Amino acid sequence: MNKFSIPQPVSTLQPGRRGLVPNPEPGQSERGQACITLVTGPRGYTQQRMHALIVELALAGPVKVLIGGNRYDHYWVNYALAAATPRYEHILDNHIHLSRAETCYQMVELLTQTQTGQVPSLVLDLLATFYDEGVPERETNQLLFEAILELRRLSRGAAVVVSAHPEENRPRLLMVIKNAVDRVEEPQAFSLQPIGQPSLIG
Repeated sequence: MNKFSIPQPVSTLQPGRRGLVPNPEPGQSERGQACITLVTGPRGYTQQRMHALIVELALAGPVKVLIGGNRYDHYWVNYALAAATPRYEHILDNHIHLSRAETCYQMVELLTQTQTGQVPSLVLDLLATFYDEGVPERETNQLLFEAILELRRLSRGAAVVVSAHPEENRPRLLMVIKNAVDRVEEPQAFSLQPIGQPSLIG
C-alpha cells in the first residue's frame, strides 16, 4: 500500500436484529440508504481511516468535516489529493468544508448549526471533547444525548461517519455511541468478545 492509498477496514460490522453482518461501505445501509457509521479502535487506525475517507469523498464531491479537538492532518489530506488529481487545489477550496470544536459544548453547537442536506458529514474524534473531566458527568451525558440527536438528523439527508476511541476515565461513552449508530467498523483484533461467548465473526 502506498502512502496515500485508501486503507480498507479489517472488519466492518452492522449491529442489528439479525446480529453482525458485513457492511460494504461506511455511511450506507444494505438498501443504499444513508445511516450513521462509527469507526472505532486505536487512535492511529481511526485517524488514518477517517482521513482516507475525507480524500475519497472529496474526490467525488463536497464533504463536511467536523473536527473534535485537534485531530485533522491537513498536510496528509493535501498531499494525498495532490497525488490523486491535478485538480487538488479546486477540491481543497470547494469540496472540503471544515469546522472545529474544542469543547463538548462547541461540538453540540457545531452539530446543531450543520444543515441537513445531501452532503455527507464526517465527525473526527467525536468523544475527544466529551472526555474532559472538567465537565460534570451528568452534563456530559446530556450533551452527548443532544449530539446523537443531531447526528440522526444529519443522517436523514446523507451519510454520517463518526470516529471515536475509548478512554479509561469514561469508557461508557463509547458504548453509548455504539448503541446509537447503525453500523460499527473496528479492527477485528480490537473488538473485545464477552468472556465465555463465541466469536461473532468467523
